Amino acid sequence: MKKILLSAILSLTFINSAFAAHPQCGETELANIMGNMKDSMKAIKGAAKSNDIEKLNSVANQLLASVQKADQYVPLTITDQKQLTAEQQQKFADYKNGIAKLEQAVTALTAATNAAERKAALGQIGKAAKKGHKAFKMDCDE
Repeated sequence: MKKILLSAILSLTFINSAFAAHPQCGETELANIMGNMKDSMKAIKGAAKSNDIEKLNSVANQLLASVQKADQYVPLTITDQKQLTAEQQQKFADYKNGIAKLEQAVTALTAATNAAERKAALGQIGKAAKKGHKAFKMDCDE
């Protein structure tokens, strides 16, 4: 009985450490870029609500620059190695596809000429950001 209990405790100890956050979590260039993207998205919402088109376009251009930078990095949720396995290559391809969709949506926002086009682009930005966030965000709280 004591051996079973000891084994269970040891197993739980190792399981928790296996799921611990990466030591670089939140401290990478991509994490900084994603933080800037999050700030830009909040600013875009505020500009859209106040109908400040000039600010909306300015912030959208900043967001577009961040999205284009993010396309150059591999998220830590995939790997921190330079060589990618086949599975990691597929995940990275999914990441790049998501970034491309976000870039298309932001580009559509910068090209929007009326409220309906802006609203549609904002909806696409929200969907792309939510999907990417869900798929690739690291939990750095552990």
